[in-house]
Amino acid sequence: MIALAAAAISSASAITAAPAPDLTSVNWVATPTGQDIANVYPPTAVQAGKSGAVLLECKVATQGSLEGCNVEIEDPVGLEFGIAALELAPLFRMSATAPDGSAVAGRTIRIPIMFSIVQGD
Repeated sequence: MIALAAAAISSASAITAAPAPDLTSVNWVATPTGQDIANVYPPTAVQAGKSGAVLLECKVATQGSLEGCNVEIEDPVGLEFGIAALELAPLFRMSATAPDGSAVAGRTIRIPIMFSIVQGD
């Protein structure tokens, strides 16, 4: 009987310790500007006239900043768009709560970042 109670307690603590689901909607407090993106645009991609896209996966820190980011998808590969996107990660910050009122700290978010060359007039 005691062993059964201990198993129930450890099972309950595992449930409460389960990670929160990934964030799909947030309230952004700060995001990179077009100039920020231009500042990190890979020179090899500029020379080649190439646009690109990256999907970053990051953990949300206590104050809504991002940490532990990694490149989940990079297209095209080999032009350093992933490196550029990682340089932008510190410029993202979100509210401490999601639109549904849940806390964002410790959760995972995926952020798509598009890189496009804009021709001036």
